[in-house]
Amino acid sequence: MHRNRTKLWTLFGACLLVLAANAGRVRAAAEGTVRSAAPSWLGLFSVAIQPDGKIFIVGSKGLLLVSSDHGKSWLQRTLKERAGSDLFQDRDLYSIRFADSKTGWIVGEEGTVLRTDDGGQTWSKQDSGVANNLFKISVVDAQNAVAVGADGAIIRTSDGGAHWQSIKCPILITVFDVTFTDKNTGFAAGEFSTILATTDGGQTWKVVSGGNTGDFTVGPFFTLTFIDPQHGTAAGLSGDLMVTADGGKTWQAQKLPDEIGTYVTVQDPDSKKLWVGGAGGKMLAQGSGGQWQESSRATFHDLTDIAFAGKQGVAVGLNGTILLTDNAGEKWQVVQ
Repeated sequence: MHRNRTKLWTLFGACLLVLAANAGRVRAAAEGTVRSAAPSWLGLFSVAIQPDGKIFIVGSKGLLLVSSDHGKSWLQRTLKERAGSDLFQDRDLYSIRFADSKTGWIVGEEGTVLRTDDGGQTWSKQDSGVANNLFKISVVDAQNAVAVGADGAIIRTSDGGAHWQSIKCPILITVFDVTFTDKNTGFAAGEFSTILATTDGGQTWKVVSGGNTGDFTVGPFFTLTFIDPQHGTAAGLSGDLMVTADGGKTWQAQKLPDEIGTYVTVQDPDSKKLWVGGAGGKMLAQGSGGQWQESSRATFHDLTDIAFAGKQGVAVGLNGTILLTDNAGEKWQVVQ
């Protein structure tokens, strides 16, 4: 019953949604097909923008898209998350994050973990030690990272991924998102409107909000972000929000003006606006005054991730959806 419910939320969340025995390190070279847009039959689950403006997107069946010209063209690659040809690379990749211009990680289906040390030119498979789907990774620096996923999966590394440690989740839920405000302080969000917290770099976790696994009327939180060490927002179904203004010590329930399913929350570091996106391609932004304003809808496909660098922004989602902005979200355009 629990696994069926987890699968349902994973499919509904879309972002998420939602290792082989070979001990060798498999590398994918920077070869691929140049495209003007993403394949419409593939889901896109996560996006990251490097300081130089290079865009990285991961998605279904080992998909990696890279653009070095602000989205005008894309190099499509299939990352080798297991031995064999591209036809065998069928695991979905759910999250990509960088520590710096050279170092980054990707996590995905069935415990997949990949790392780059050359700015995304090549990716090396790492042994995560778990077979759970990993939905999100939070990268603190080039040595420290934490990933979370299905059925209470929490893994952490403090040596660049040479070793991954499986961490006990305080309750058996699927965890959809994780973020750190400093090297020691982190938060995670998941099923049953649960928010978890750690103060020791992810070695131990405790429930700080929600977590009533007996109440099946309570939906999940798919996404969680902090705009500074004190102010954080978790979001889920039907416009449900939980916010904190004291560094996660206490959380208060709020609502978006539109009851959308929210799969991503992110702050634009340039404008300081908090953005949410999700079901039906809807996006809303919250300015310093606390008021939410809906952005003009550019797509009706679910959005799964958003990233900003300066005035440049990229949103991705299902059916190969890529949205671009060069004016900090005042207008979004579909990549076609």
